Amino acid sequence: MTSIPDPGTPTQPLPDALPAAAAGKGAAPSRRRWRPTIAAVLSVGFGLLVLVAVSLVMWVSLSTAGKNTMSLLRETAELTVESLIGEIGFYLGAARQQSEFLAGVVARGEVDVEDRQALGDAMMGALAAAPQVTGIGYFSAEGWSLRVGRGPEGVMRLYDEVEPDPAIRELVAENAEESDTFWGGVFWVPSLEEPHLTVTTPLFRDGDYLGVVSSVVSVQVLSDSVQNFEIQSGLHAFVLYGRDRVLAHSSLIDNVAGLGPDKPLPGLDEVDDSQLADIWAEDKQRMDLLEDSSSSLLGHLVLRDDDEIFYLYRVVGGYGPEQLYMGVHASDDEIDQTEFERLVLAAWVGLAVLALALLTAVVLSRGIARPVRDLAEAARAISSFDFRRVPPAKGSAFRELDSASGAFNSMLNGLRWFETYVPRALVLRLIRLGEDAIRSEERQVSVIFTDIVGFTGASQNMTAHQLADFLNHHFALLAAEVEKTEGTVDKYIGDSVMAFWGAPDEQPDHAARACRAALNIAAALKVDNRQRAAQGLPEVHLRIGIHSGAAVVGNIGAPGRVNYTLIGDTVNLANRLEAYGKQVGNGTGEAGPATILISQSTRAGLGDEFAVEDLGLHEMRGRSGQIKVFRLLG
Repeated sequence: MTSIPDPGTPTQPLPDALPAAAAGKGAAPSRRRWRPTIAAVLSVGFGLLVLVAVSLVMWVSLSTAGKNTMSLLRETAELTVESLIGEIGFYLGAARQQSEFLAGVVARGEVDVEDRQALGDAMMGALAAAPQVTGIGYFSAEGWSLRVGRGPEGVMRLYDEVEPDPAIRELVAENAEESDTFWGGVFWVPSLEEPHLTVTTPLFRDGDYLGVVSSVVSVQVLSDSVQNFEIQSGLHAFVLYGRDRVLAHSSLIDNVAGLGPDKPLPGLDEVDDSQLADIWAEDKQRMDLLEDSSSSLLGHLVLRDDDEIFYLYRVVGGYGPEQLYMGVHASDDEIDQTEFERLVLAAWVGLAVLALALLTAVVLSRGIARPVRDLAEAARAISSFDFRRVPPAKGSAFRELDSASGAFNSMLNGLRWFETYVPRALVLRLIRLGEDAIRSEERQVSVIFTDIVGFTGASQNMTAHQLADFLNHHFALLAAEVEKTEGTVDKYIGDSVMAFWGAPDEQPDHAARACRAALNIAAALKVDNRQRAAQGLPEVHLRIGIHSGAAVVGNIGAPGRVNYTLIGDTVNLANRLEAYGKQVGNGTGEAGPATILISQSTRAGLGDEFAVEDLGLHEMRGRSGQIKVFRLLG
């Protein structure tokens, strides 16, 4: 039956306009407003940023002397502890001086120890001259002693019994081998009911050992000195006798309960100072203040209840069998934070500059990256060769990127025209397979030819626009089915379509793919005919010929106009089979409104899932001999 083409069927859209580059030299270039270059923006922007940052950092550094802050803080700490040591040393040094002074007076014979009245007067004079000293005593090798001390009513003299005391004799005998002044440690004075630190000088005259002179300083006096220091410095001071006993502390001005001869000094946790009790805590940490310092100043910090407790001290020897730890402690909110505050200020300014730099960098980066990213995404979309789905690149405030966007859009328009004339699926496969795929070679392929029945007469009744619309719709219908089976549409010849399988991809089942595509074309045409019938349009019928065999495949053509195609007798025979369909008719198979003839070589490549009808041997126009022909039914 002769079919009448549909003059109203929508066609595949064609490009609306040629690319700008193809419009001719006479086209006036569009005027663009001036845009800064990326180099200029980055140079000026980051240059100003660095200038501002360096200026601010220099100003803060010069105004706060930031590079010397840690050194100044360390020197301040050393001077503070040194001041405390000097304060305590003043009291202890006075006791030593008075002890050595009296020993010298007796050794030179200026005072006779047997004249107790004269000796007592000398001792009282020495005590009166040294208010730091609590008491002075002379202990005779014979067992008697003479002592003077400070009581509630001032200086007082204490005479021992005339009879020698064995205990005193034993005490003096223990020091007979000593020749220099020495510190004897802490002991409890029963008459004064408080602990004292004692310094002793052996007394010799004319080589005879007479006894010892001892001076004592009470813990209360030392604690008074510590309290005065605290008032001046604003820090908590301490003097430890060893690591675990307190020798001087403001809380020891009043005697601590529980002290006595067996326990003259309190422990760390027995004074009213919870911070001092934690000085040797296991979780103590090093202080950055003392890092890389050659000073003998020691220190650490302890974290307690979200507060930092700083301990600075120095170990002092020579005051008895135990070393003295003299130092200060304070929480971070009790310390003069002037230098730290300047450092913090500098840090905040630096952070502000850094934040500004980051913000500027982000803004500039986004401004540069956004169009670059859009171009990259568009370029990635182009790789799919679906050019009509690729959005045009957006302009940019930067000259180079704006120029690149314009060039990209011109290229995209050209590619859209290119897509119209070059099969997208074929190009994608050729790109994937590489250069070897386009070299001419002989391959086993299956070729299909289609032709619309009665098209020549029907086309005479259509306008050029109607004819183009009809063919575009028809070819789109057929090309879609070919591409579904990974075939290649080679060319459109009038109302005919030539397609092939087996190249450029290796497809061992190329015959089955070609027959499946032919059956799908027939099914799609059947659906399309129902829609045409609903519109009152005549049906469309096809003749389809399929042959499998050897053909030369590759780039064929002259330079500047090359087609990826195939040539050979296989192509001609597929064409002859399509033409021979005029003598066969539609048949009664499932192929529908299409007569599909296949050769014996194609039939040999099919499986049992295909239904065919053997039409016997037939001669083809332009060929000598007969070939066996089959009708593909389903």
